[in-house]
This record gives sequence, structure tokens and C-alpha cells, in this order.
Amino acid sequence: MRDRVRVLVVGPSPDLKGGISRVIRLMVTHAPPGVEFRTVATTLPQNSLYAAEHLKRNPIQYCTVAMRGLLHFAKSLSEIKDIARKGKTDVAHIHFASRGSTFRKYFASRTLHRHGVRYLLHAHGGGYREFYQRVPQFVKKRIHWMLRHSEGLIVLSDQWREFYRGLLGDCARPLWVMPNPVELPEHWRVDASDTLKLLFLGRMGEHKGTDRILRAVTRLPQPLRERVRLYMAGDGDVDTVRRLAVELGLQAQVDIRDWIEGADKERWLQETDAFILPSRAEGLPMAMLEAMAYGKALIVSPVGGIPEFVSEGQEGILVPPDDIDAISHAIAKLAENPDLRRQMGLAARARVEPLDVRRYVERLKQIYHQACRERR
Repeated sequence: MRDRVRVLVVGPSPDLKGGISRVIRLMVTHAPPGVEFRTVATTLPQNSLYAAEHLKRNPIQYCTVAMRGLLHFAKSLSEIKDIARKGKTDVAHIHFASRGSTFRKYFASRTLHRHGVRYLLHAHGGGYREFYQRVPQFVKKRIHWMLRHSEGLIVLSDQWREFYRGLLGDCARPLWVMPNPVELPEHWRVDASDTLKLLFLGRMGEHKGTDRILRAVTRLPQPLRERVRLYMAGDGDVDTVRRLAVELGLQAQVDIRDWIEGADKERWLQETDAFILPSRAEGLPMAMLEAMAYGKALIVSPVGGIPEFVSEGQEGILVPPDDIDAISHAIAKLAENPDLRRQMGLAARARVEPLDVRRYVERLKQIYHQACRERR
């Protein structure tokens, strides 16, 4: 086994908003001894404009951003080729999700394979099953090629391991289950006050359920509703969510902001009591894991890898993502039972302690060395 392994990380820019970028940031920041990371960002460093939204609102702006994205990817692919051709890396770590991410990573994997560089894949994204089912057969063949020529696949949960095992078929490749890592704060608290402070972090829109959260609060009995405060931050349809809050008469008890990081995010994680995410599909949401690290009780939907980390009545309450009444009842239960949410918060913290990023990168180091060994 080599003392040092050079790893080329291929994925979104660590400076982007979102869970995959957050994972890459944590990996690079906490690189273990003997691992040298080098990143190539396949998407623009700044926050990209979301295609579906901007195609409707400003087609010219969308086309401009799309062209810039293609040019940036072409440059990234050239950089990957140069690194591979000159032997500047021992193994590549490719992060991928659905849609455009899959297409970009397919071309990256072909380039690495052509120049004899081993690569492993890291699967993210809650909607990959649906994406795979929708794409035509020629795209499926390229996905299979990318998977079968890898040295193995990192997945977020046991459920995702079974899905990708099915895609690999009789092609034997290692499948490593590695839930997303978290930084465990040294100072955190669980509260048992009469006011319930609910936290949402992520992309705002129907998929993550921000509209359903607001409507669920309006269905609370008036005396109970007055004891609930909502703190929401993210990207996506932020203005739409703000307008809906006003329409529902919730503006006095809702604080809605654009994406927050650093001290602002830490303050909200410290000061709130519970985390809510009635999402329709997930891999394993980083925002949820971070909230658990701060001792937050949870109201989440049982999708993706979430049920493997949240048990009903222990770390939180599981709700069907589109059942507004169920979401409302869960909010009421936590608002009426401060001691219950305190117990759930303590259980949530204990549940994610094994996901400490320091353990995570040491496990990655073992995987890199395994991938570097002769297979053929």
C-alpha cells in the first residue's frame, strides 16, 4: 500500500450551494494524512440558475447561462484529460446525481478510462431511480458503462445499495455504504420551551415541501399556531414562498431568507428546536444530518435513506410528504410536548455521532487504497 494517494475529486464546485458541494468541502477540509485532494469543478463556481425556473422567466438569460455552463464543462474536461495524461493522480472520485450531472460525469469517466486512470463513483440525489426510468435506452447503456468500468460505487444507504446492485447486474463491483458526513459541533443544546421554533434549510419549492409546511401551520388551532415560529432559508422559489406566507397570514411568525452559511446558519441551528423536511425524494439530506448534529427533533418524510437514520417516535416523526394534515399533526405534537422533542433531539444527536467527518475521511482513505490495487 502506498504511503500517499493522490485523489482527483470531480463534481460540483465546493463553493456552490447544495449537499454534494457540502460533502466535497468537508472531504477536502478534513483530508486525512496521506491523502492529497485535487478538485475539478464541472459546474460554474457561482450559483447556477435553475433551468426550469429561468426557462419560463427569461429564456435568453437561461440560454446564456447554459452556454457558459457548457464552455465551463469543456474546460473542466480538458483539465481532467491533462491531469490523467500526465499521471498526476492515482484515483479519481466522481460525484454524480441525476440529469445533467450524469451526462457530465459520463464524459469525465470516459476520459479517465481512456488514459488509464481508475475512478470510483459516488452516488447522490434522491430522484435517481425516477431519472433512470425516464431516460431512453441509449442513455441507460452509457450509465451502465460508467458504473461497470468504475472501481466501485459509494452509496448513501442500504436502500440505494440495492438499487445500484440491480443496475450493475452480474458485474461484480464493490458497493460501499457511506452516509454523508457531519461536523459535530462542540456546543449544542436541546430546549423545552413553550414556543416551537421550526427550521427548514434547502431548496424551496414543491419538491421539498415548503408550501406544504406553511399550509400545515395554518391548520393548527389558533392558540397553538401562535406558539409556532418558522425559520426558512435556501435557494429556489424563495420569493414564491414569501408571497404564500403573506397570503396565508403567516408573515408575523415566519422568517424566510435566501441561502445562509457560516455564523448565520450556525445561529439558527443553535436557536431552533426542530427541523422539518417533508420532501418527496432524497438521497440522505445534509441539512437533516446537520440539524441532528445540533440536537434537533425531526419532522421528515420516509424517503431515500432517511428511514435508516430516523425511526418513528425516536429521533422524530415520519410523515407522508403530501399529507398536509399529517404534517400539521406532527407540528402540533412537538409544539404540545416540549419534553418529547427534547428526548428526540438527544436521540438525533446520538444517531449521527458515528457520522463524524473525521471517521468518514479515514474510511475514504481505505477505499482509495483499495481502488488503487490491481484488479485486472
